[in-house]
Amino acid sequence: MSKNLSVIACCLFLTGLIAQKSYAGICCTPKHDADTSFTDSVATRKVITGLINKVVTASGAFNVDAVADLYAPNAVIADEEPPFSWNGPTAGVQWINTVEQTCKTLRIKELKGKIGRITVFLHSDESIYVIVPATYSGEIHGDPFSEEGAFSFIFRLVSGRWLIKSQVWLTRKGM
Repeated sequence: MSKNLSVIACCLFLTGLIAQKSYAGICCTPKHDADTSFTDSVATRKVITGLINKVVTASGAFNVDAVADLYAPNAVIADEEPPFSWNGPTAGVQWINTVEQTCKTLRIKELKGKIGRITVFLHSDESIYVIVPATYSGEIHGDPFSEEGAFSFIFRLVSGRWLIKSQVWLTRKGM
């Protein structure tokens, strides 16, 4: 599993470098020129943050209905639980089902996710790249636990709606 996490971490690092080079100056405080069609707005950020909160909340409540229509037709999710990746428009549903099964197997109760302050938000006309610090907490056999990490999301504008193209979870211990 640590080899898989290393590969994912390397891919995230390289993706981040490419994104930073491609969108230099756009992160967090975008520059707007009269010659560009780049549009970043408070409204778009609210929509994206709302989608992220919906995914994190749904993962703790095992609410497949909440995520059923949030993923692009070619979406990919990667996480630390086997089978480690889920694909297609039902990737979110598949992932939530795996989270629920893992919690049952490990006897995890009261699973709750909370996102931290987003500081990486790269935006083009049709794509958004976001790194989201998050903490999951709950109880295992009556003892509290907490796991810190981050999600990497890529959103694509599909028929006027922002959908999740990719979602990757990486624990802090894997970073």
